[in-house]
Amino acid sequence: MNIINLLKEQEIKENVRYKTFDKEQVVFDEGAKCYGIGIVIEGEILIKTFTYNIKEEIITIIKENNIFGQFLLFSKNDKYLGMGITSKKTKIAYISKANLLLLLSSNKAFLEEYLKLICDEAVKIKQQSKLLAHKNIRDRIMFYLMTHQKDKIVYLKSVTFLANTLSIPRPSISRELTNMENDGLIKRAGKLIYIK
Repeated sequence: MNIINLLKEQEIKENVRYKTFDKEQVVFDEGAKCYGIGIVIEGEILIKTFTYNIKEEIITIIKENNIFGQFLLFSKNDKYLGMGITSKKTKIAYISKANLLLLLSSNKAFLEEYLKLICDEAVKIKQQSKLLAHKNIRDRIMFYLMTHQKDKIVYLKSVTFLANTLSIPRPSISRELTNMENDGLIKRAGKLIYIK
């Protein structure tokens, strides 16, 4: 759901401005000050940074209906932590800090959905932090499987996706999944993993 849909036509007219970006355009620079939130209406933004040896890394991807800037806006550290670059033609709705406060105080449905989005994102970040606290590969994989299972079954897009999520090289993940299967902890069947 796009949070903009909870606003009345007049609220949108008075408080929201739109901007369209072509593919590979910079939306914001790393270190730039955040003045409001952005909502991706269509398209997507890659958040990139560079390592000390000038290697480009993708931190995250902001997809359609997702918000950016919400954690920075009211923080004393209000600078973007990476560079936002569109991966395709992208339309963004912007709401300034002052307008956001106005909308949050006057539209209860918008307030509730905004808080839900922030809380869901905070929980996701906490889970990622907890995941990275596990020191060995098997513990990380098991934590991921246990938090994404339904009736002890996990749908896995790909080993590459899991490797990126766990910040572990793909060959190491493949090897450990095979070891876990040999040890009787899991059973793999295509894109499904059964936890024993």
